[in-house]
Amino acid sequence: MTNVVANAFQERVPMIVITGCVDAKVAATYTHQVFDHRALLGPISKASFNVVDGAVDVIIDKALAIATDGQPGPVHIDLPIAVAASLQSGEGAILRGAISQSAPARGEQLDEARTALSIAKRPLIIAGTDAVNQNAGDEISKLVKEFSIPLITTYKAKGIVAEDNDMVLGGAGLSPKADAIMMPLVKKADVVILAGYDPIEMRAGWKNPWGEDTVVIDFSAVPNTHFMHQAQFNFVGDTGSGLLVLCESIDAGNYWQDGTLGKTKELLKAAFPTNEEWGPAAVIDTVRSTVPRDTVATADTGAHRILLSQMWKCSGPRTLLQSTALCTMGCALPLAIGHSVANGKKPVIAFTGDAGLEMVLGELATARDLEVPIIVIVFVDKSLALIELKQRNSGFDNLGVDFGGTDFVGVANAMGGFGVSVEDRGSLKAAVEDALTRKTYTLISCPIGEQAYDDRF
Repeated sequence: MTNVVANAFQERVPMIVITGCVDAKVAATYTHQVFDHRALLGPISKASFNVVDGAVDVIIDKALAIATDGQPGPVHIDLPIAVAASLQSGEGAILRGAISQSAPARGEQLDEARTALSIAKRPLIIAGTDAVNQNAGDEISKLVKEFSIPLITTYKAKGIVAEDNDMVLGGAGLSPKADAIMMPLVKKADVVILAGYDPIEMRAGWKNPWGEDTVVIDFSAVPNTHFMHQAQFNFVGDTGSGLLVLCESIDAGNYWQDGTLGKTKELLKAAFPTNEEWGPAAVIDTVRSTVPRDTVATADTGAHRILLSQMWKCSGPRTLLQSTALCTMGCALPLAIGHSVANGKKPVIAFTGDAGLEMVLGELATARDLEVPIIVIVFVDKSLALIELKQRNSGFDNLGVDFGGTDFVGVANAMGGFGVSVEDRGSLKAAVEDALTRKTYTLISCPIGEQAYDDRF
């Protein structure tokens, strides 16, 4: 569970984490399964509480308030056995109202920020996970569509504005190739609007990535204590409300007339081609063109995730789910199962490498028992491809990254699902179309060959 809590802490996910603990009077002379849960989970939680008899209601209310306030995150509750078995009155429960939305106070800083935007020639928006958590998509869309300001997102914020919009450049911070193309645009911007941009997802190259003369206007959920970047104007509160106030009485300009934006879009398109006959890009392209626009995809950790984050076009926020914190292998399948259970109306596809799936094969039984009609796409190359690529590029010996093949089709059929192997676009398209009609899960094995990700990202 510690891995899950740490991911939630870094991914800004509200979560209540309950551990059972031996009563203090018993622990004084008892040692089996007795250790300090709060000391373990405290550094990766927003708060940690020990439940006290008679104050359960207050502690739960505090935990919920802290977990959902500002940047969301996990709150740990240690529950003694005796308290768990004790009836509580609930008389002290606190009724919490709706969380208020705060916009920047009117004053000199806001006026100066507006002036900077009103005279900008090359403005740019960078949006992140705070904007997703604060549901600021409509306000960001207004700037993108009505003001024609280009948008870069972190890969966790992909889809906050639908990525079929010509002004949306896609997710940054994961692919070195994509970052190298986007960075000149960022450096050339004269005004950068940070819309709920939390740099916790980003590589070291995103430390103050803009030019020295760039005016940076930062709307964030919490004060900047990370110092990954600095801004001339810092507004803490609701991102959407802040953007609306900033743009009051400002007219859209004729931006990016120097051609930099158009060149950037052309380079990004050329860097991630989809026209190969077969391979990882062909798999992604075929699946994306076959499934409905609002399909939710999950990505495991590995080379395929980097490519998928650039090529998979998101129609809305949280439609490409992945581990953006600890980058945990084996996450795609449980993410897909969980989303399908929570919202069974949309198709859900899990993209995973063969190594990642082998780590969690038992979860196929969970998919069977929960009767979720998810589609599992397996990139089969019999290698930890990302690590193998790093070993090779570093001049190291090939060690511990290659493994034998698994009959995933046989495993899927044996565990109550439907398995099929494909090796061309036509067969993959047909397999996906069939999977969309089933009431159980479908596993599609896609052998892509060795070193299939070379020079891809």
